Amino acid sequence: MALLFLSVFMGSQPGDLPSDTTLTHPFEPCPATPNCLIYSTMFEAAPENLYMTALNAVNNLSPYSVEPNSQSLQIKSVFRIAFFGYKDDVSVVIKPGKSGRSEFHIKSTSRVGHSDLGVNRRRVKRILKQINQNL
Repeated sequence: MALLFLSVFMGSQPGDLPSDTTLTHPFEPCPATPNCLIYSTMFEAAPENLYMTALNAVNNLSPYSVEPNSQSLQIKSVFRIAFFGYKDDVSVVIKPGKSGRSEFHIKSTSRVGHSDLGVNRRRVKRILKQINQNL
């Protein structure tokens, strides 16, 4: 029980959602605190299709604000934690890959605090799940 309690308050851990290390993400690195997650992977989809699917997935999570840019295939959004009012920034960048594939990069980070209670990791997993279901 104590381990479960501690794991909840540790926040997003870098090893629990391993990124494709062959891809270079376009983001500033996460701080040394466990309140940020960067994830990169490849999808078997055209960049524009992946962009629209990712935008729908982000919108389905009801962000506080969202700034889509279909020209650069980027999405910048802000999520607000209801109880505390803290804001988290989520950025998505899609790049064309080889053979009709696309690179998908996402960063979810808390603006304040040391730990995020795993919120960023869960948010990224929810977005990925919706993308996988809808591609």
